[in-house]
Amino acid sequence: MRVDSAKSALLIHAVAYIAVIALCAAFALSHSPPRQWFLWVAAGWGIGLAAHALAVWLTQARHSVRVLADPRVRGLAIHAFVYVAFVALLFGVNIAAGTHHWWAVWVALGWGVGVTVHGWAALVNRRRPTRSSERRSEP
Repeated sequence: MRVDSAKSALLIHAVAYIAVIALCAAFALSHSPPRQWFLWVAAGWGIGLAAHALAVWLTQARHSVRVLADPRVRGLAIHAFVYVAFVALLFGVNIAAGTHHWWAVWVALGWGVGVTVHGWAALVNRRRPTRSSERRSEP
């Protein structure tokens, strides 16, 4: 994806985020002022938007950290960011709900297995070429 198109897509997503969250906030505050549910929507979608911004930045910035040049490691960095952010959000929801059942732990453990496998594939199993480099090496 070209630099301009990647940044344009991010800008479109940011404008959509702002517009939809503003509409949700207006609706929530006019129909049920004590319940500010739109904040959870803003937080969840905001994490996705932040991950999108991170992906654009990681693919386009000149990095002093050479390891980020590898698309597998970049993908792992984005996946790990989203994991940490969403698990923190889920624990916030769990605490806000006031329950004594810590269901967010199970989400964190299950998703953590996926992030661990992704980390193994990206960091330990780096000897195998990526799909894009395999295509370039074919005659």
